[in-house]
Amino acid sequence: MSLSPPFSLRLMIELKDISLSNILKTINISIPEGGYIGIAGPNGSGKSSLAKIIKGIQDPSEGGVYINGVLRPKGKVSSDIGLVLSSPENQLVSSSIEEDVAFGLENMNLPSQEIAKRTEEALRLGDLWESRDTPAHHLSAGQQQMLVIAGIMAMQPGYLIIDEGASMIDPQGRITVLDAVKKINRENGVGVIHISHDLSELIVARTISILDKGSIVWEGEPSKLHHQEPLLSALGMELPPLLKLKSLMISGGYDISDKAMTAEEMADEVVKVINRPA
Repeated sequence: MSLSPPFSLRLMIELKDISLSNILKTINISIPEGGYIGIAGPNGSGKSSLAKIIKGIQDPSEGGVYINGVLRPKGKVSSDIGLVLSSPENQLVSSSIEEDVAFGLENMNLPSQEIAKRTEEALRLGDLWESRDTPAHHLSAGQQQMLVIAGIMAMQPGYLIIDEGASMIDPQGRITVLDAVKKINRENGVGVIHISHDLSELIVARTISILDKGSIVWEGEPSKLHHQEPLLSALGMELPPLLKLKSLMISGGYDISDKAMTAEEMADEVVKVINRPA
C-alpha cells in the first residue's frame, strides 16, 4: 500500500540499558521491523517516559536508542517514528481536516500533487474522506484520534507509538482506533509500540512487556498472560475477560489451549470441553 513506509525507512529499534533518573531502570527492548509490541503497567510505572525516549523527545540519563544498529544522537527526534497521545484535540494543528493532515507534508516540502495524494489516502484510511469538509472540532473524540493517526500515516512512518491512544475516547471510537492500528500494522507494515494500562488492548501484540516502578517485571507472549494473574493483581491490573475465563477453566482442571485468544477460539475450546468424553 502507498502509505507503507518506503524501503529506505525500514527500521529496527533497540532500547539498550535505558535508564532515566528515578523513573526508568535498565530497560532493554528490541522492536523488529513491522513488529507489534505492547508495553503495559500501572500509572506511574514509566510507560509515557519510555514513549518519549523512543520518539526522541526526551533523552535517557543512561543507555541509548539504536536505529538499525546505530546509536541515535542525543537531542535528535525521530521523524520516522509517529507518536499518538491520549488526548487527540491537543495534537490537532488546524480546524480543517484536510489542512490538519497536509500540515506535516507541507513541512516536508513535498510537491503539491504528492501532498494532495497522500492526504486523500490517509483520510480514506481513517474513514474521514467523506467528512473532510467538517470542522475538526465537530468530530467525535474517536474521529479526532483517527485524524491524528491519518496525519501521521500520511508522512509514511516506520513506527507508530500509541501512548494510551484509546483511553479517553468513546467505546465505539475506541474499537475503531484499535482496529485501525491493527490494520496499519498488518497491511501497511508499520511497526507498532502500543502502550496502555489496559491489557485487553494489547492481546493482539506479539509480545508484551509489563513495567512496574520503572523496571520490566514480566515479558512474554499475550497467550501466556493468564499464568501471571498473581503479578497482575499485585500491580492493580486485570486480565482481559477472555483470558480471565481461560484462567478459571484451567484452574478448574480443563485442558485449554494457550493459543485460544479470541472469542471464537475460546468458544471452540468450550465446545471441545463439553464434547469431551467423561
